[in-house]
Amino acid sequence: MSVPSLNEALALMNQSAFPVARAICQQHLAQRPDDFNARHLLGLIQFKAGNLLGATKELTKASKLNPGPRFQAQALNNLALVLQARGKREQAVEACRTALQLQPQELAFHLNLLGLLEQLQCWHDIVDHLKGNPELAHNDEAQLCHAVAARHLDHHQTALDILARLRNSVEVESERALNLCLLGNSQAAIANWKATGASPEFLVQLADYIAEEGFATAATPLYQVAALTEPDNLSVRHMLDAAQGQCTPEAPSDYVRNLYDTHAEQFESRLQDRLGYNAPERLCQHLTHLITADVPIDAVDLGCGTGLCGVELRKQLPIANLSGCDLSPRMLQLAASKEAYDTLSCSSLLDYLASVEPVQLITATDVLIYTGNLKPVIETLPRALKPGGYFAFTVELNSDDSDVSLHSSGRYRHSQHHIEALATQYSCSIQLLEAFPLRTENDVVIEGLMVILQRA
Repeated sequence: MSVPSLNEALALMNQSAFPVARAICQQHLAQRPDDFNARHLLGLIQFKAGNLLGATKELTKASKLNPGPRFQAQALNNLALVLQARGKREQAVEACRTALQLQPQELAFHLNLLGLLEQLQCWHDIVDHLKGNPELAHNDEAQLCHAVAARHLDHHQTALDILARLRNSVEVESERALNLCLLGNSQAAIANWKATGASPEFLVQLADYIAEEGFATAATPLYQVAALTEPDNLSVRHMLDAAQGQCTPEAPSDYVRNLYDTHAEQFESRLQDRLGYNAPERLCQHLTHLITADVPIDAVDLGCGTGLCGVELRKQLPIANLSGCDLSPRMLQLAASKEAYDTLSCSSLLDYLASVEPVQLITATDVLIYTGNLKPVIETLPRALKPGGYFAFTVELNSDDSDVSLHSSGRYRHSQHHIEALATQYSCSIQLLEAFPLRTENDVVIEGLMVILQRA
């Protein structure tokens, strides 16, 4: 019986028929272990199937078969993508650099390398790479990366000069506004917005970008103009309250929904690659010491986002049924693609807690940062948790004298005392309450609190 061709295996891979496609490649390799095309395709199949270790193994082997510079470079570039997905970004950079030595004219390889260097915040390396490859001066994506690097190196006028040569886009206009504001020229950013005739929503989008990059105070003049243009915009009002230090009960639902819908596609890479975020993994590790029964449990993941916590719950704990909720429809679509949840609901966490049957575990990672006083959440635990059940969550740590504060970032921070008092009030024992590095923003570590409460 003849072995199906590798073209058939490729077609099957594109149809997500991974086991059959994998078997075809393995049949080819059984006859010729040094078949580069079969080995390379097998690595890609493993990658698309989510087997990152298997993909690393096969693509590493393929890159050493010496099929010729062009093919070897392709294998190395794909290996870099797999290593990036595994969080091994330094190794991915080396693979990219080797691929470029073999194929220095391949634009995709340059862009992959620049993306990795941006994730690693290697700003000088980005500038050096672009100087050494002048042909990239005509590529907008590469030059936008150059402008971002210049901004991080405090070369704001250089960044503006680079941006002036690029085609207008949301990304370019956002970077331009940010650099102008950092130079103390917010009025020029506002004038640019007026000159384009763009909507008030676009001005809010520019201000949001500036705030999300860690410069909420610099964004305040843009929010003030937006508030005059749209006085009923609660999201703008929230950011102005945050800038002025006025602590409100919670962030508006529309603000949270729009924030995460807008950034859903970049959410995970930003959190994990740029901000060093690993709270779900760490929280679930703590839970494994408390939940040791062999009987699978039911769990609820509040503000599940793209499903990072759901994946860790499935990986580390005996979960029978896992449900999640989030305000952002786009985030829920990404969470569904991970196939970790049995049910997902587009709703606020309080509405969802009021509707679910009692469970043994409720998690909430990086979601209560948009809730002020935690009392409305904690007071639901006697109904939402089974006796002995756990509520595991993270918040940003408030280090001043108040229980809760609204930071200029638009996120709330909570004190240890606030959580201890609520735990006592609602008969919960504290199984874990410790400070930890939640994320890194603009080279500043944001301290968080990791909390596990148990219902009496």
